[in-house]
Amino acid sequence: MEEGAHLEEVLAHEAPLQDPDRSLAWFLAYGIQRCRGRVDAALRSNLRQPLEALEPPVRAALRLGSFELQFARTGQHAAVHQAVEVVKALRLARASGLVNAVLRRVRPNQAKGADAMDAPAWMYSRWGARYGREAADAWLQQATEPPPLFLVANGDADAFFDAVTAVGHAIERTETAKVFRISELRGRIEDLPGFADGSFWVQDLASVRVADLARAKAGQTILDACAAPGGKSFRMAEQGATVFAADRSQPRLDLMHDSIDRLSLDIRVKAHDWSTGAIAEAPTFDTVLVDAPCSAVGTLRRHPEIKWRRQLMDVLGMPVVQREILENAAHHVSSGGALVYAVCSPEPEEGPDVIAAFVQAHPEFTVEESFVTAPPQSGEDAFYGARLVRE
Repeated sequence: MEEGAHLEEVLAHEAPLQDPDRSLAWFLAYGIQRCRGRVDAALRSNLRQPLEALEPPVRAALRLGSFELQFARTGQHAAVHQAVEVVKALRLARASGLVNAVLRRVRPNQAKGADAMDAPAWMYSRWGARYGREAADAWLQQATEPPPLFLVANGDADAFFDAVTAVGHAIERTETAKVFRISELRGRIEDLPGFADGSFWVQDLASVRVADLARAKAGQTILDACAAPGGKSFRMAEQGATVFAADRSQPRLDLMHDSIDRLSLDIRVKAHDWSTGAIAEAPTFDTVLVDAPCSAVGTLRRHPEIKWRRQLMDVLGMPVVQREILENAAHHVSSGGALVYAVCSPEPEEGPDVIAAFVQAHPEFTVEESFVTAPPQSGEDAFYGARLVRE
């Protein structure tokens, strides 16, 4: 993961196959990233050299021990011993003395004040200024906890709700049609009733709200320009629209194909890189949806490694790519049609500023509706979404 892979994808391949070890691997890996500010602060106060100067496996073993000592039920002796055994197993026995000495001095709640922030300083400062210190602190604290699971029913929502309730899961209805919330899932998603026969898919609540800006209905044609992993396409197709899904990543489209088959939805898929321009042979559509690549800092509860990878310059640099994709995809909006733009980021440079610049350059488009889910109210991601209409 430190080399750039997504934590979720790494765990899917590298974690043990069976519980309880598999669940423990997910708990430890996600816990370290969610609470890494405090994990690292406790280590730095007991290290003579910079934590970043250590070999990555040694640093990882120290973080593992620091997290267990502060946030898990593992006893001190066991946590220290396991971390030492990890570095030995990785043929780094020369570091075992360091790991042992540092972790023996780590104590719960050791980090205080600014050192205890579980978010980068730029994010802490920016969000505090924008939303108020109390609201931003509550949001960042919430991001140290596992997120709820949102499920979208495919077809009969009441039957799906009853089936999940019947097997003992605490599932709740949300205010959004056909969207349900499970605060704490026991077991695997694939084991929920209805997964195999396509009764539902997983999609964040804010992402569903973006798809609903398309106002999909039977007889409508929609281009989902950056479609993978597919949730928005699924939502719009389930509502009756004819959906054409494009994405630059063929492997991600292949995974999307698997879900389309499971859900039995009519979605046509095509690989396309929007940096090369519009799709030459494609027609215009009633609606074009652009969920643009972004800094993704609005997803830090589900993807906690994001907050340690992003710097402010990443946010400020994204609009160049976003405007290019929006410009090229807008060619496919029919006269009188709609253009939906979204990013899973609350940063104004990536959301409203992109739309303001686009409308200034294209006065034939007007903003009809917009929203931002920041700070999140129900555990959803922080999205910005806007619906524009073309004359």
